[in-house]
Order: sequence, then structure tokens, then C-alpha cells
Amino acid sequence: MKFDSAKIFPHILCILILYALTIIYFSPEFFENKGLIKPDIVHYEGGSKEVVAYNRSHNDQTLWTGAMFGGMPAYLLHAEFSEQPVTFMEKLAKGIFFHYTDASWFFAALICSYIGLLCFGVSPYLALIGAVSFALSTYNLVIIGAGHITKIRAIAYAPLVLGGMFMVLRKEELRQKLLGFAVFAMGLALELRANHIQITYYLAVICVIFGFSELFFSWQNKQLKPFFLSSSLLIFAAILALGTAAGRLMITAEYGKYSTRGKAELSSNASEKGTNAEKQDGLSKEYAFGWSQGIGETLTLLIPNLYGGSSNEKLPKNGETYKKLTELAQSGQIPAGQVDAYANQFPLYWGNQPFTSAPVYAGAIVCFLFVLGMFVLDNRLKFWLLGGFLITMMFSWGSNLAWFNYAFFDYFPGFNKFRSVSMALSLSVLVMAIIGVLALQKVLEQKFSEEAQKQLSFALGATAGFALLMWLMGSMFFDFASPNDDQFGTLAEAVKADRKAIFKSDALRAAFFIVLSGVAIWLHWKNKVSTILAIVAIGFLSTADVWGVGKRYVNDSKFQENPQRIAHQKSPADEEILKDTDLSYRVMNFQNPFNDSETSYWHKSVGGYFAAKLRRYQELFERQLEKQLQQVGGDLKAAQTNSSSPNFENYHILNMLNARYFKFGDEANAVLRNPAALGNAWFVQKIETVESPDAEMASLDKLNTKTSAVVDTKLFPISQTSFPVDSTATIRLSSYSPKELQYESNSNSKGFAVFSEIYYPEGFDITIDGQPTTCVRANYVLRAMEIPAGKHQIRFVFNPKSYATGSTITSIACMLLGLCCVAAIGFSIWKKQ
Repeated sequence: MKFDSAKIFPHILCILILYALTIIYFSPEFFENKGLIKPDIVHYEGGSKEVVAYNRSHNDQTLWTGAMFGGMPAYLLHAEFSEQPVTFMEKLAKGIFFHYTDASWFFAALICSYIGLLCFGVSPYLALIGAVSFALSTYNLVIIGAGHITKIRAIAYAPLVLGGMFMVLRKEELRQKLLGFAVFAMGLALELRANHIQITYYLAVICVIFGFSELFFSWQNKQLKPFFLSSSLLIFAAILALGTAAGRLMITAEYGKYSTRGKAELSSNASEKGTNAEKQDGLSKEYAFGWSQGIGETLTLLIPNLYGGSSNEKLPKNGETYKKLTELAQSGQIPAGQVDAYANQFPLYWGNQPFTSAPVYAGAIVCFLFVLGMFVLDNRLKFWLLGGFLITMMFSWGSNLAWFNYAFFDYFPGFNKFRSVSMALSLSVLVMAIIGVLALQKVLEQKFSEEAQKQLSFALGATAGFALLMWLMGSMFFDFASPNDDQFGTLAEAVKADRKAIFKSDALRAAFFIVLSGVAIWLHWKNKVSTILAIVAIGFLSTADVWGVGKRYVNDSKFQENPQRIAHQKSPADEEILKDTDLSYRVMNFQNPFNDSETSYWHKSVGGYFAAKLRRYQELFERQLEKQLQQVGGDLKAAQTNSSSPNFENYHILNMLNARYFKFGDEANAVLRNPAALGNAWFVQKIETVESPDAEMASLDKLNTKTSAVVDTKLFPISQTSFPVDSTATIRLSSYSPKELQYESNSNSKGFAVFSEIYYPEGFDITIDGQPTTCVRANYVLRAMEIPAGKHQIRFVFNPKSYATGSTITSIACMLLGLCCVAAIGFSIWKKQ
């Protein structure tokens, strides 16, 4: 078999450049052994530490963890499947030498968008320009820095899905369609493996728009038969890809029913945070659209500092606010030498969102080429891409375009499960990059003409002209004011002036890059520069543009030595608690407990951090625990005044969750032991019966959880409601692992035991002395069961059938997918030869 070196060399060169750019941008990681402190990864490490440690030391794996929220399925934290060859392809996508680095996901965005753009038929060097521009967009860089790894994975693999789909639907040769099949099938498998359903959902909407567009044009051109044949190939590829994700999809679907994304059971949810009070299903509109991109704020695609950049943007030291602060320091109104500290209190961001880590910047040149594409691309190519761009942009506007997004929220399946809809703009940037590169190829291929010059002029006017207009007259359109500016007093006007200054600077910067790229195209048309020189010039300008803005937010200062050690330092308070070597107890961290994963890194926590908590536990926190935490705080203040101790017996909810330690800070003396914690299990004498979730929750207001339990007998029938007092009865946890809990009980008569473990209706194998049995739900969230008189051993083992079934389907589908892709690629190569 002969290979054409002239065709292969550009790809080798481009891939080497992608490697080089990755190493340069992430140089502290490669040359200084530093890494990014990624907050979401810190949370993941805290929540998953127990599971990861168990799986490393055992042949089987656990899908349950006791480290967060009193226990929860570890489905979405850390579930492993046999996914070869998909995992092998992901390792290649992350770079042969980059697998365990932060840089690996940046490289994945580079290489996947490069391959995806090649599928659209652009030359390697133009695909290189598009890939670099897309990967360096601020949103991608910032989510890598934040540790939103599932999100960057889903975004990185999206170009493969679109590129493969394009080849199948638009290429005429069978070998090209089969190559497209392989790219689409593997790209979609990787996309689903990323397990970020929200990004995949938005991508699916773009694919549907593409499909309907092709159906229309195929009908118009009387080519329906080829369209349906190609669509059948795509459907087969999609089925294979879905099969590879069967395990994750099945456990996600199962867990979703019981999470905050699922249907609510309480009838009164108006005061609940994050639940849908209107439909009793999914999230509330307020919570789902809390991060909605401002409609005007979308112009940051062209001018990054239009809305002040990020919430952590630094004031310019030559700006008006610094001048005012310096004057205040000189006059003694603020401490001398504290100007920098005061300056950090003034946020430059003034957009609609609560806060933001960076503006979504696509690149000035990308915006220019995108607009140019509206003039030069054919309708069949342009319309579906423009449709994908517009709908994802409209999704990102959220509540700022309520009539549109609320309709999707109310009537489109799954849409009400998502939050932070502003992330949809990341796919708008991808579509812009695709259109931009296709437009650049088109204009570089065509000759100079009056029509071409007119199209170039329109595109320059719409982008560079707009940027210059903003530079000259921006204050006529924007007031640069935030609702919180009143707190700045006399400094408010200075802050606005600084916002205006950085905006004007970026507007002029955008116009500069756009004009230079336009000049490069014009010179090429006039035969003043060659095609390759024009490509190099535009590629350099485009890279410099997005690189410069990206470095504002993810730069060398963000890298630290040994970030994991910095993130997970054991505090003196942790050391104090860890002196207790009992099998299992819980810690209640009073410092933002439901957004805290660090406690779970060292202990079993009553709180935790997770985007989709179990709904019942979230409701318990909002209806009961939150009040009790305030009660503890009030009691401690009163105890200090009266030189007494709080009555721990009153903390019935904390006690039933086995919260043995209260943690108020990191110092050793910031730990308080709760002597009334009820332990891992206990017998009660009385059962209060109710027949609705509302009644069950309400009964917890006054329930003495030490002696009584409440059970919804409509769902969990019980044989009796009172049990004799047996002062000698004992029940204790004899063996603990996240996968299996063993208890030993001893009593003279039948008893009703409550366990301080969260009830979950799926996946548990429960036995008494080896005989299968079941448990009921008590106290709204806990497990409970009747236990016969005598000595007994009780076991809870978490073996969900959804995981076993899904894992089998995943393994088979992955092998089939690999075989089909190899066969498709092999046939394509053979056919070409």
C-alpha cells in the first residue's frame, strides 16, 4: 500500500503544532511540575475518595458511598465500565503524553475539532486555525481551570459528532460515508461517555436541525432515497454509540428519578430551593435559569470586556478607581499600603449573571469570518449551521428570553432537568468556528471580484465597524452600571469609568485584529501574497487574539505546586476528630455544609457537594436540618452567656443522622462532640403512621427520633406500631465498607430498628441471617426494619441490577462499535487504493 507523503505531511505538521501549542500554554505543568487547583475536581476528590480507595483495594467495586449526605449512590461520582476500545480512543484524543495532565483536555478539544473540521472538507492548515481558535475560546479554558471535566469532554468531542454526520449526509462516495460513520459513531460514543447530558442535549438539538435541513434540501432536489439511506447509516451508528453508554445512561436514569431532577413528592414546594413548584417535576425556573446570559452580554463573543470581563477582573492600576483610592490613602481615609487590598473589592463585571469566571469570547477574527460566511456559503450549508448557532444562543439567554426558554422548559422532555443554561453558548462558539473556517476556505479559493469585495466590506463593517462604533460611542448604548454599585459610594463613578476604559480598549483591539485579517484576504485576492502566506498570517493573528484573552483567565499564576496537597490539607480539627476510631460516625460541618466536599475527604459527612442530590435528603435539609443548624447556633451562644451546655437531646434530626461531631472551623478547639448522636442503629418503641410525604415531613417537627419513628404506611405496611421496651436489646455495626454494612442485633423480643443510613429504593440486597428480607423507609430518609427476637446478623449489600445489566450491554456494544469502525475505515482505505 502506497502513501502520498505530500498529503500526509500537512497532517503530521499540524498535529505537531497542536502538541507544541498545548505544551507552551500549559508550560508550568510540563516544566515546573505545577497544576491547576480545579474547584470541581477538589469537590470530586472529596466526595469520591472513599469509593476510589475501596475500588483500588478490592476486586469488585462499590457503587455506594457513605462519605456524603449520610450515604448516596456513587453512580455519578465514580462508576467504572469495560469500554474498550472507546477508552483507548479517548487516551489518543487526550494526547499520547498528556493523559494525567490538565493539558490533556485542552489537547482533546484541539485534536477533535481538527478532525471534525477535516470532515467538513477544509484543508489541514485551515482546520488547524479553526481548531486552535475554538480550543482557546475563553469558556473552554475557564472550565478546564474550574475542573468541569465532564463538560469540557462533551464540548471537545462535539466536533467529531457534527463532522462525522456531515460526511455521512453530504459526501457522495461510499468510502467517505463509511469514514463519516466511523467518526460519528466513535465521536458520539465519546460524547456519551463524557456523561454531561446537558451539553449532549444541546448538541442533539443542532443535529436534529441539521437532519431536518438535509431532509428539506433532499426533497427539494428529489434525492430522498440517498438521504434515507445515509440516515439509516447514522441511526445504526447512534444505536451502537448509545449501547456503549448503556451502563451510564441506565444508572443515571435510575438515580435521576430520586434526585432533585426528579419528580417532587411534597405538595408544598414554593419555598424550596431548586425544585419545580409548578410542575412538581425537575428544577424550578428560578434555579434552572439562575445563570442566564444577558442578551447584550452575548456581544462579548466579539468584545470580551464589554461587560467588565469576569467577576474577579483586576482594576487597571492606571485607572480612575486606583487614583481615587490612592487619594484616600494619602488623606488617611483608608490605611496606607492597603490600596491593592481595597481595589480587589470592586468587581468590574456588571452583567446579568450572579458572577462569572470569564466572558464567553469566540475571537474577533472568528466573529468576522462567521459574518463573512453568511455571505459566501451556500444555503444548504449555511442554514443549518446558522440555525444551530441561533438556537444555542437563545438557550443561553434563559430567563432573558423567557417566552422561548420557558416553553422549552415546560414542554420539551428533559429540558427542565438542566441549570446554568448559559453554557449553551459554548456550542454557539463551535458553530461559529466551523462557519468561519468554511468561509475562509471559500474566500481564499475564489478570485477577486466586485461581488467578493462587497461581501468582504459588509463583513468588515459588521464586525470591525461595529467595534469601532462601540469604541467611539459605547457610552451612548451602555451605562456600565451594576445594581450593586451603590455600595461603592463616591467611588462608584470611578468604577464605571474603569469599566468603560477596558471596554473601549477591547473594542479597539477587536477592530485591529479584524482589519488585519481582512487586509490579508484582500492582499491575497490582489496576488500580493500567496495562499499559504495568507493562511499563516490569519492563523497567527487568530491565535494571538484568542491566546491573549485566554491568558487573562488561565495563566501561569493559576498553576500551583502539588495542588492536591493544597486542596486537601488535614486541619487540626480533622486530626482531633480522627482520634475517634469507631467504625462509622458522621461529622456535621457548620460552614456551608451542603456545598462542602472537604469534610467528606477525611470523614463521613452529614453534608457534601453534588449537583444532583437525593431529593428527599435535600428536602430534609431545607425543611428540618436548616432550622436545626440555626437552633444549634442559638443554643451555643446562649450557653456561652449562661456558662452552660446545650441540650443535645433536642437535636433529633442531627442525632438520627449519627452526627457525632459538630465542626465549626479548622482549629482543634472548633470541634464539639455530640453525646446524643444515636449511633449506627437503634431500637424504637413507637411508630407513628402517616399516609403522605407531607405528613411524614411534618411529623419530624416534634418526633423524638430516639424512641419513635414515622413511617408512611401507604407505601410501607407494617405489622404493628408499638414494641415492648427491652433495656437489654442491642444492635451495633460490626463491619463497614461503602459496599456492605453488617450489623449484629440481640433482643429478647421482636423490635423495630432504625438505621442511620439513607434509604434508597433500588439495588440493595438485604438479609437477616442469610435470608433475604426488605426494609422500609422511616423518618423520611432512613432505613428501618422489624427484627425478630434473638441474635441475628443483618447485611446490606449494594448490587444494583441496572449497573450489572448496563455494564454487560456496554461491553458488547463497545466491541461491536470497535469492529464496525475498523471495518469501515479498512474498507475505505481499500476502496481508495
